[in-house]
Amino acid sequence: MRKHTIKSYKFCFVSRGPGETGQARALGKFLAEKGGEILFCLHQEKNLFFLKDDKEFKVFLTPRPEDLKKIVEKEKPEFLFLFNSKMWDNEFKKVCPFEKPNFVFCFDSNWLFNSKKYPAYDYVKWADKYFILFPQKIFNLGVKEFGGNFEIEKDIKEKLIPIGFIPSYLPISKEKKVKTKKELGIKSNEKLILSYFSGFGAGYRDWALENFKKAMDLLVKKKKEIRAVYIGPKIEKEKNWLIQLEGVSAKKYFEILASSDLVFMHQGMVTLAQVISCQIPVICNVSVLKTEFLPKLHFWEVLPFKKAGVCEMFSKTTKVEKIAKKIEELLYNKKEIEKMRKKQKEIFERGEKKFLKELEKICEN
Repeated sequence: MRKHTIKSYKFCFVSRGPGETGQARALGKFLAEKGGEILFCLHQEKNLFFLKDDKEFKVFLTPRPEDLKKIVEKEKPEFLFLFNSKMWDNEFKKVCPFEKPNFVFCFDSNWLFNSKKYPAYDYVKWADKYFILFPQKIFNLGVKEFGGNFEIEKDIKEKLIPIGFIPSYLPISKEKKVKTKKELGIKSNEKLILSYFSGFGAGYRDWALENFKKAMDLLVKKKKEIRAVYIGPKIEKEKNWLIQLEGVSAKKYFEILASSDLVFMHQGMVTLAQVISCQIPVICNVSVLKTEFLPKLHFWEVLPFKKAGVCEMFSKTTKVEKIAKKIEELLYNKKEIEKMRKKQKEIFERGEKKFLKELEKICEN
């Protein structure tokens, strides 16, 4: 596909939650730069602020399938991109409620493609392809036949295409890091941690934030010069080392993440993708979800990354002293920092570029 060919296509992106909005935004900007016309449909009004710095999209709110139907029938896009395939109700997953565009693709950061095994996480059946936003190695590590925990239906396997990370933003310059830290009030001798505890699928885990706060208090008592930017639901109890931010755009969020020395988070695949793309040490604090259909879902999802050496993983019951020790190690131990960064660099794949190659093949045929 030549560069000018993209200009003749209209792409309709539909995003479910904040994580999916971050993924859709990254691919949308990539295709917009190639000349594509981008329609951006959001399930939730509260996610509009993610796109406040992005003027190249035509944005719509589509909380119901009926709303999406109106947009598709009016705008007539050639491509419909669903972020992710676990969208809306069972009726929508079974049958397209409008005349299908020429191509329908789903984009997922999960292994949940088995209606019998995981009925609570059923997926849209009428997509042409399902692009998995992991590199092949990470995807394989999550599948049962390669030692992972997920079983995938045989009929869907040939439609699943792991393409690497989206977003796959490149690290920012040293000058930009210095400027970002200065804007946040971070001194040159202070380490910066991004602590992210939000998201639609992963949910808000107050215990993970409490683990982080207690671990940070131990390090501050040791006279460690560390500050943390916290992004998530507002908290009342303030700390001198904690900077709370609300309503951060996707652009600003990435600038803070890419300027950080460490990221401490729960389970969030979009943040994890950005961390790996920037080669920043990261700790994921996950838990058994007793009320969920798959209680160990978040463990199973993060475990392939842990096995690949690109992140550390702790549980809800991990001792705070152990968490504090690992935070200190990944901030100050150059050998451990470089070890994780090397693994991240080795596994990193730019999903946007790999998707473009797949798009070229599809359009040629």
